[in-house]
Amino acid sequence: MTTPLDDVTIADFSQMQQGGWATQKLGDMGADVIKIEPAGGELVRTAPIEGALLEDTSPYFLAMNRNKRSITLDLKSDEGRQIAEGIIDEADALVENFRPGVMEKFGLGYEDVKEINNSIVYVSASGFGSDGPYADRPGQDILAQAMSGLVQNTGRKQDPPTPAGSFICDAHSANTIALHTVVALYHQQLTGEGQKIETNLLNAGIDFQTQEITSAINMDAKAERSESGIGHVYSGAPYGVYETEDGYVALSFANLPSIATELGIEPLCDYADSREVYVNRDEIKHQLEDETQEIPTEDLMDRLLNAGAWVAEVNDYTEAANHPQVRHNDMIIELEYPGIGTFETTGVPVSMSNASLEFTDPPTPGEQTDEILDELGYDEDEIQTLEENGITAKEGSARSQ
Repeated sequence: MTTPLDDVTIADFSQMQQGGWATQKLGDMGADVIKIEPAGGELVRTAPIEGALLEDTSPYFLAMNRNKRSITLDLKSDEGRQIAEGIIDEADALVENFRPGVMEKFGLGYEDVKEINNSIVYVSASGFGSDGPYADRPGQDILAQAMSGLVQNTGRKQDPPTPAGSFICDAHSANTIALHTVVALYHQQLTGEGQKIETNLLNAGIDFQTQEITSAINMDAKAERSESGIGHVYSGAPYGVYETEDGYVALSFANLPSIATELGIEPLCDYADSREVYVNRDEIKHQLEDETQEIPTEDLMDRLLNAGAWVAEVNDYTEAANHPQVRHNDMIIELEYPGIGTFETTGVPVSMSNASLEFTDPPTPGEQTDEILDELGYDEDEIQTLEENGITAKEGSARSQ
């Protein structure tokens, strides 16, 4: 049994989550992802978590760089660029997410690369796009969240606009990159043609709010946050999070009279009209929460499920990772990294009946440099000379054999 992208090679110039998670997804599907990094490795290798690292390495890097091989190159040098061109010549796709214009400065923009490999799929991701009024601005997740409307529409009415608790514009952009790279590779297989693909964080933020934005621009929907914390600006009660005696539960779709009867809240038993439920959502939520906060989470879950409600417990990250359904779904896997040993990270969110998915550990900076150069036709003396001249560099702990 083979992996879906067994014969695909990716020249990976990307960094951080937007690019790194995208190329990991391609690596998970079997692509040979050659990670091209500067000496010392990409920036995310040392991105602190709560001001600290895990044995000198960022968990962010470990989470997004399995199933890749690393080579370090000085792209500002002629020799480094020539090696990169050799990798590009053999690649099916190239992925980069520098600021617009950086790859062109290296002599590796799309027009340059087409001269090397005319059939390549060239994926360029950025913060706001390669042209337009914001093209030259630095892009980052919270900025895209803010500009796309997400921050303004999250949180309680009396709170300031609230960012999401995860880098979701980065994440959605990464998924978009992976999806459209595969689409372009399919087109390449059918026609032999390459092409350039562009995407950005702002587009991702707009894209995943398609329901909300379509409602706002066609219905003059005001998207006002509720005072009580209803879980969505366009939803009525009981949609949201409710305090229990010992934690919180999330309540989604539910027949309000049914759960009011189950919990013994008589004033809420007559609410049935959806507009009435929306207009009075804050009052309804407060009345519900007055009752739910007196009930232990497990008991409340049972009672709400008995009333036909859609409900789930609110978990922190550790509880989520150890949840029996998450473990059953194989969404937590074990890998290794020098100096750390075994660590756990998230798995692949899909299963495939006719494909075998395997995982290799994240590489140290330049770990496969000699291997990749050998594949490009460099002999041992040339490889040694490149390292002595600082064109390549193997840094960090060597992986035990």
